[in-house]
Amino acid sequence: MVEPAALHPTTDDELSVSSFFAAFAPAPDWSELPRWPPDLFALANLVLDNTGAYRFVVAPPPGKRWPPIPDWGTQMRRAGRAWREAADHGGRLPALVRRNWDIVTRNRDLPLASVRNGEATELIGALLALHALADEACAEIAASGRRASPASFESFGWSLLQQHGSLSRISPTRVRIVPKNHFSTRGMTIRSLSRHLALCYEAVDLKWGSIGPGPSAERDDYNIVLVPWPLDVRSCDFHAVPSPLLENMDPELFGFFEFAPAPSLDHDLVGELLAAATDRVERVDAVIFPESAIHPEAIAPLESILAEHGATFLIAGVRGRPDEATMGRNYLHFGVRTNSGWRCYEQDKHHRWCLDERQIRQYHLSRSLTPTKLWWEAIHVGERRLHVIDVGGGITTVPTVCEDLASLDEVAEMVRRVGPSLVVAVLLDGPQLARRWPCRYSSVLTDDPGAAVLTLTSYGMAARSRPPGRRNSRVVAHWNSPTDGVHEIELGPRASAVLVSTNVEQTTAWTADGRRHDDVPSLALSRVEQLRASR
Repeated sequence: MVEPAALHPTTDDELSVSSFFAAFAPAPDWSELPRWPPDLFALANLVLDNTGAYRFVVAPPPGKRWPPIPDWGTQMRRAGRAWREAADHGGRLPALVRRNWDIVTRNRDLPLASVRNGEATELIGALLALHALADEACAEIAASGRRASPASFESFGWSLLQQHGSLSRISPTRVRIVPKNHFSTRGMTIRSLSRHLALCYEAVDLKWGSIGPGPSAERDDYNIVLVPWPLDVRSCDFHAVPSPLLENMDPELFGFFEFAPAPSLDHDLVGELLAAATDRVERVDAVIFPESAIHPEAIAPLESILAEHGATFLIAGVRGRPDEATMGRNYLHFGVRTNSGWRCYEQDKHHRWCLDERQIRQYHLSRSLTPTKLWWEAIHVGERRLHVIDVGGGITTVPTVCEDLASLDEVAEMVRRVGPSLVVAVLLDGPQLARRWPCRYSSVLTDDPGAAVLTLTSYGMAARSRPPGRRNSRVVAHWNSPTDGVHEIELGPRASAVLVSTNVEQTTAWTADGRRHDDVPSLALSRVEQLRASR
């Protein structure tokens, strides 16, 4: 029997550079691609990534050398700035851009196989050059796009990013070109080749925010108050709830639970803790609460308290109550105080917690949840969304909720591509010891892309976690950074919060194509102090 041709996969011998790129339509016309650097970055990145030809920057084909021209980094940087100016004013493209684009256009019908095996050396060199040039041209979009003049290159890029979640004019349903902060200098992937831009395939709605003008200026240090609320968690705070999903599940094996602690947040206590913090440091920049620590109605009073004490950021895990028709919500609230008030972002947890027998016994919950069942968290799973917040000075923060740190899915891959300065993970978990899973997964991000990671759990949950043979622990947070390694952060006796301070350090890093970058900011932990309320 003759099989339909449609069932046969297309090979690199059949696909050319142009036909492969056409599969990512709708996109601007081929001749228009050089007019907007992120579009050409997308073409170069797609071909180099699909063929693995990016490897030739560290393993050139026989008879070739890399970089192909002297003073490669300086020339790329200078021509990249000229390309930005040309795109801004509609001027003539720089000679390096024109020359390499002519090479790509002449060879656009070459099969991808010749790129993969290194035969198309001229085309490979042109794609690598355009990739670097576009990366340099877009160096300032994330940092200054929000405040740039309306008709400028950076302003147009920022507008595309806000409207479509991508800097490119190619459909964001196919690929996204987004800003980037950090990249791995270990190993060899396509992510190793760029400093300022990243290409993402993932079906994740990316939201890139900037604090803009406001009370938080660009700083070389940040002070953060960690409030591990609730300080007490009881077994009855976990209880079984009905769910329509059980209609398609075996009720003898599965169940759904809700975390609903009775005590409400003590706002006066938070105010006293912030007052104690401002006695120790010049200012408090951020306040962080763990997963499911507060109700939605607590947010407005909290933000008022933070404003009274000059704090700029609120990151809090919020539990939304269920009703008869819908499950509850487990989401993260990210509030940024600006001159015009609080700007707020919300990000749902993307994975339900599954409590098995080992965890039920570890947290001593068997009075509330039968250990013989698998208990799923009764929360709505919403659209996958990732917020990246630029806080100034090249520092970006990405918030995540518990399992989102550990699950190797599209969200985790986007975090690695974007390369934020700091990943904040709010948890409902046991003590944040170096041997436990949060630290293991945070180490993945400190290695690649080189982000710092800060986790925070509830002290009440840390106190409930008493596995056989283990002592009780007061470690409610942990810090992991490629700059200064792993630090366990304890909540001291009679303390209700912890003040941590971080320093911004400028480091030098090299992209794999041979460009040196002296302006890569990294965070290091500088101080940990206990906060005790006056009462």
